[in-house]
Formats: sequence, structure tokens, C-alpha cells
Amino acid sequence: MAPYLSACDGDWERAVELYDWNTKVSSAFFESIHYLEVGLRNAMNQAVSAAFGAAWLSPASPVLTDRSRKAVSIALAHAGGAAAPHGKIVAELPFGFWWSLLADEYNRQLWQPALRHAFEAPVRRRKLHTELDDLRRLRNRIAHHEPIHTRDLEADLARVIDLASRVGAALGMHIAATSRIPEVLASKEYQ
Repeated sequence: MAPYLSACDGDWERAVELYDWNTKVSSAFFESIHYLEVGLRNAMNQAVSAAFGAAWLSPASPVLTDRSRKAVSIALAHAGGAAAPHGKIVAELPFGFWWSLLADEYNRQLWQPALRHAFEAPVRRRKLHTELDDLRRLRNRIAHHEPIHTRDLEADLARVIDLASRVGAALGMHIAATSRIPEVLASKEYQ
């Protein structure tokens, strides 16, 4: 409770209210990030599969680094082994895997021939990598039940919608239409 007590000048009741509000806004963010993550990984997988075939996502993939092949091996094991459907392997890979495919080391290997085609709207790979890293860290804070109340949550929501819209306009519109974040931000129940 220390971060909450500190934010509320030691007032226990207000700190509990802030904790409760942080839980609500975290839950709302997790929903919106969920849509972005699933849309992003599916679009990226589709683009790379179109360029290299479904075998790009295998422990022996020639287009992946050793670290990424290790992540695929772990996902494959969790998905049920060698007979696992491709889509199940995609779903087992963490957000960090997909984010890592946008790093400099994959610029020529994956970005130029394939990944740039995963986006309906223009994107710059390095900027996309940086922005997704910020959202990945937000997602991880939420998953580990950490405070997010000190972040610029309106800017975070705008980033989620913007990145989703770059993956696909329909995805961005869906998140904007269904997100509970604006309602929770407007409630400011913790104050």
C-alpha cells in the first residue's frame, strides 16, 4: 500500500480508494490492450507467413534469432508439441516476442520484406517499437498488479487506439467504441 499511502499523504481511506480506482482502470486498460495485442500478433503473423510461409514460426526458422527461436520452442511446447496448430503457437507467444520482431536486428530480415505490410496505416518501425515497448511495460505493470495511477492514462489510451488503428482502422474503432477507460478516468473515484 506504500505507493498509495504516499500519493494520499498517509490517509488510509483515500489510499484504499485510490487502490480500488487503480484496479478498475487497470482492468479497463487490460481489455483494450488485449484487443491491440491479438490484432497486432495476428497481423504480424499473417504478413510474415505470406512472405516466408508458416514455417517461419518454428524452432528451426532461418529468419529468427536464437532468442526468438527459443521463445517459439517454449510456445510450441505449451501449445501441445509438434502437432500443435499454427494459430495455437501464435497465441502462446508473449507480447514481448511480437514487440521484439520490430527491433533493429530484424529490420532487413523481417520488417522490409514482410512486417511493414502488417499495418494498414503508415508506421515507422523504430517509433512503433518504442511505443509498443511503453504499452508492453504498462501491460506488465497491470498483470503484476502494480500502480498505474501516476501515468498519463489519457495519453496511454490515445496510444492504444492510435497503434490499433495503424494495424487496422476497424480494430482502432472497435477499441475506441468499447473501451471502459474514458468512463473510469472520468469517475476519479479515488479523489
